[in-house]
Amino acid sequence: MRTTKILFLFISLFALVFTSCEKDVNLSIVENVYTSDDYSLKVIISWDAVSDADGYNIYRADYDYSVYEPTELIYTKIGITSATSYEDWDVLSGTTYYYRVEAYSGSSTGALSDPILGITTTLTAAEAFDVLAEYTDGITYNAYSAAEVPTMINQIISNHAVPNTDLVFLIDNTASMVDDIYQVQQAISNIMAALPSGTRVGAAVYNDLNEDPYGWYDWEDLTTIYSIPSEFINTISVYGGGDWPESVYDGIVNTVSDMSWTSGSKRIMIVIGDAPPLEGDLTNYTLNDVIEECTSLGVTINLYPILIAGYKKSSQDFQ
Repeated sequence: MRTTKILFLFISLFALVFTSCEKDVNLSIVENVYTSDDYSLKVIISWDAVSDADGYNIYRADYDYSVYEPTELIYTKIGITSATSYEDWDVLSGTTYYYRVEAYSGSSTGALSDPILGITTTLTAAEAFDVLAEYTDGITYNAYSAAEVPTMINQIISNHAVPNTDLVFLIDNTASMVDDIYQVQQAISNIMAALPSGTRVGAAVYNDLNEDPYGWYDWEDLTTIYSIPSEFINTISVYGGGDWPESVYDGIVNTVSDMSWTSGSKRIMIVIGDAPPLEGDLTNYTLNDVIEECTSLGVTINLYPILIAGYKKSSQDFQ
């Protein structure tokens, strides 16, 4: 009994000492914090390591021109890392934020770093399509003229499709796509004839859900009866699209949700468009939502975007 009491006292004393040591950690303020200003879809924050730190908490505040002192802004914790850098993907393009970082060790935290601006650039179709392809194990193809689009489709099928592939065409049907869609329509019979055995094909179109809330999206489910998706593609009509960005994210998520994906070997979505995604309040989904949807069904749906006129970098290029 006495031994048990001594052991209990020893454990209690050890816990007290351990807790006291934990509370006594004196962490330095995080210094030399830097942020990126050359990406549209993310902000990269980096800083110097703090001695004795287990990790770092990252905080962000929206820029507010009416607040003179950035320390007075409301900062929300957006992430935690044990590294000395962090990538914030939950951002809008063409936007300014403030960031602060604090070190922690156990339950102890150091002081917040001084606020620093993080800036995103204007989103381009090229960057958006590249990121969508990269994070779904796909590849972006750049077609510099409408006549090249069928060639790009055939390259994707030849290089990436296998027997029993699920293959979906998702096409922007805004007015600027008229020549590109025509070229696909002219070549669709030859494209279908070159598919690997057992391939199931579906098709869908997207536009701008803000301009046309009810008719912006249409689709035809996956099937081995190729005349059905061929007919869908051959009857695509174009309209709208005057504000340039389109409902790319919404179109992809709808297509992932609507199609009866079954292939256990390869699932491909060929996204054909010339404009970047709508963002913020103009879309129901974010980039992260798209990536999560494409990777949520066991077999990743690989996105192979075909960017029309891939040299165009901003909205001014389309005017």
